[in-house]
Amino acid sequence: MKFFNIATAVLGLALTFSASAHVSLKQSTPENNAMLMQSPKQLTLTFSGEVRLAKVQLKDSENQPVDFSFKPSATPNKNFNWSLPNLAEGNYAVKWIALGGDGHKMSGTFNFMLHGKGLPSKMIEEKPDSHSKHIPASLQNVDFSK
Repeated sequence: MKFFNIATAVLGLALTFSASAHVSLKQSTPENNAMLMQSPKQLTLTFSGEVRLAKVQLKDSENQPVDFSFKPSATPNKNFNWSLPNLAEGNYAVKWIALGGDGHKMSGTFNFMLHGKGLPSKMIEEKPDSHSKHIPASLQNVDFSK
């Protein structure tokens, strides 16, 4: 009888831990590795179970944070969404940290890309001679103003 009680307790604990460990990011908008032709209006995270979000960061291709007014959640939920500012063309990474009902810490990252006409692009400062490497050596010193 004592063995049965111990086995039941161990099995119960194992099921509790395995159930909480299986909460994961089920869906995101934008989706992982999405290539978008226009700036997304919202960032949406959907989890397989209720979590409290401790941190969500959106970073551009220069690893600079994009502010979208994230605040940690005090109440567990499965669905989270935020309005996004108009994003420039480039690559973006979303990093999140969540806490399960048992306090188990989970984290993940996904990426998306913006590429399309009409998207603002970041100004790239070029050196005055940056195009000379594309001109054949025989034409680099030719005066075209005549």
